Amino acid sequence: MITNSRISLLLICSALLASCQSADPRPGAPSYEPSVDYPFGRINPDAPAELQQFSFMVGRNDCSEERLNNASGEWDPGSRTWDAHYYLNGNAIRDVGRSGAATNGNIRVYDAATGQWHVTYFSTPVYGSGVWSGGVVEDRIELEQAQKAPGTDIDGINRLTFFDINDEGFQWKGEWVSLDGSVVFPYWRISCRKIS
Repeated sequence: MITNSRISLLLICSALLASCQSADPRPGAPSYEPSVDYPFGRINPDAPAELQQFSFMVGRNDCSEERLNNASGEWDPGSRTWDAHYYLNGNAIRDVGRSGAATNGNIRVYDAATGQWHVTYFSTPVYGSGVWSGGVVEDRIELEQAQKAPGTDIDGINRLTFFDINDEGFQWKGEWVSLDGSVVFPYWRISCRKIS
């Protein structure tokens, strides 16, 4: 027969056992991913110090954008979001941008062995992907990928640049640059402000 004191003892033991278990008891459960206490995650103390170079993105960002309309040569304005959080147990940053029906995202990882950032990009509903590499140049971050000039066979570089970075937001631009640097063809501009 179970008495009230045994029921109380069982309840106390169950409560103690539950309080000793982590929120995710599986082996290797990440502790630096987003959580209730840290909605954007945290930097893993074992991550390369350079991870902080992109910490300005972490949080929620509202942005205005302009994309070059190749047919008219005019800039088409729009708005977007660009939100980021720590990823891979606080060793990388994952960000997502939304503009109209389009969604694009990146995984940003710093490779300490090469001293470079490697950023993998994805977009939908029209699928696109690519990998850019680079790092800090003076007061900006430049990422590059070899690419033909739009609509040609001319070799060049697709360069993405973050600049005017501060606690309130950042600027970004995408441009194609000829290998000798003599031709610069901008195609996308974004201005973001931090909202949380």
